[in-house]
Amino acid sequence: MAVEYERKYFANYLGVDSPYRDFPQHPIRAKRLIEITNPTSVLDVGCAYGYIVKYLLKEGVEAWGCDVSKHCETKAKEIIPNHFRRCPAWELDFDDKSFDVVYCEGVLEHLPEDKIEQVFKEFERVGKRFYLQASLEEHDGALASKGHTCIKPAGWWFGKMPMHSWLALLTATDQNGMWLYKG
Repeated sequence: MAVEYERKYFANYLGVDSPYRDFPQHPIRAKRLIEITNPTSVLDVGCAYGYIVKYLLKEGVEAWGCDVSKHCETKAKEIIPNHFRRCPAWELDFDDKSFDVVYCEGVLEHLPEDKIEQVFKEFERVGKRFYLQASLEEHDGALASKGHTCIKPAGWWFGKMPMHSWLALLTATDQNGMWLYKG
């Protein structure tokens, strides 16, 4: 059964009475993205409510978020007004090479495997460099997590991802080290 990423999913994000919110790791991840890529502009694909975009904007980076969810669109309009578009990762509603960096964390493992190639083509179309994280086969509990439909080993992702990409090998990209770079 396909998971729908609307209100119910985000209301029980980490379990009963644990809604999706502005977690402490959001500003840490935004700063880490800036440290690693030194971007002028960023597109956060699968941004949910837009918290990473919010922190990138605070740091002076031109940032946009996109997500397929109508619920996320409603929330993002409050959190990052005029910096959100609703669209799927495989049909990004942005011009060619509009972004210095495409950021995508905690999204790829939720996509159908047959869409991954198209997603990466879209990333290459709209961006110049890429900062990616996916739950890997090597991560404890990755297969059991709600909505994870594309769990693969790090080598599989490395082979598919575009050139000029950083791939986090840990579930939390705010930790130092453990990165693969394809460039």
